[in-house]
Amino acid sequence: MQPTFVLVAPMWWVSNFGGLVVNGVVATRKRSKLMGLVFGAAVATHVAEAVYAYRVAQREGLGDDAWKWGLQTLGVGFPSLLALHEMLGERDEAMRSER
Repeated sequence: MQPTFVLVAPMWWVSNFGGLVVNGVVATRKRSKLMGLVFGAAVATHVAEAVYAYRVAQREGLGDDAWKWGLQTLGVGFPSLLALHEMLGERDEAMRSER
């Protein structure tokens, strides 16, 4: 049976989620308008990616794990999307080879 959820490497949590948090702290402490805009754009991007990952996972029948994909993507962004699409590609390939 194919997996329906794959954790991304811990380094992505440190670099991407950690970077997002650090960016927010720096933007708040420096009161920099530019840093605030960068932080806002990063958060908006992660939210949009998370919604997309959740919807793709739901559409592909990963129902019980769709929320995991959404939450992981909210934290780390594109590495989670890459893992989702890779897993779905492997699943499709395995289904084709079974025929």
